[in-house]
Amino acid sequence: MSQLRAASIFLGKGQRPGQEDFAVADRSKGIFIVADGFGGPIPGALAAKSACEAVRGFLFKQAGDLEATLPFVLRTYFSLAGNVLFNALIYANQKLNSLNLNKGVNERGGASVVAGFIDGNLLALANVGTCSAWMLRSGRAVELVVPRNFGYMVDPFSVDGADEFSAPLIALGMTEDLEPEVFEYRIQPGDWILLHSDGILTEVRQQILQIQQIQLEPDQAIQKAMRLLNNISYIDNAAISLIIV
Repeated sequence: MSQLRAASIFLGKGQRPGQEDFAVADRSKGIFIVADGFGGPIPGALAAKSACEAVRGFLFKQAGDLEATLPFVLRTYFSLAGNVLFNALIYANQKLNSLNLNKGVNERGGASVVAGFIDGNLLALANVGTCSAWMLRSGRAVELVVPRNFGYMVDPFSVDGADEFSAPLIALGMTEDLEPEVFEYRIQPGDWILLHSDGILTEVRQQILQIQQIQLEPDQAIQKAMRLLNNISYIDNAAISLIIV
């Protein structure tokens, strides 16, 4: 397991009537999850929290045990970490589908989810829906996953889409035949990994990148980033998991 230097989460309700996003960070296990719920303040919040807890619970039980993935799906072209993450999202999808069983359309909740698992110097990410993941390194930022929403499909050059185009094309709790996308990267000491919901705009990421460039001690950098996030006025719900390698 990678010895991560610092990690934290942030949740902001913004101007929405309720908080439908959720985030989890377990520094000791190298597990980080962000969920962007939808369906209303109650169903959306339940879906986001349930998705994060299901993914975390699956990873706690199955990480490091290759045989544990076999009742689900095994992809030979993913690492063990990638396979476990892939199956964790399938498992979470089953949980959300169970929650929605026998509920009316207006009572169902769903969630976009991006989950990260750091194993040594390998970062595995699994993504479904509108959330995003970025790597910040030496003054540069690169997006690590491809958000799957209507706005990105219409215009992939638009970084921050309008609210009416932010609907996910795929999400947990909406379908049985879910296929999470998995991405794997080698990470380096000093990298910052940023997982966030679609309520975080480009300018916020740029301000976090500026904090990285100050080169503070990891705990001080995390504290400064959290103060920044707490002082921003958000339109949408916002959730972040920030990790310093």
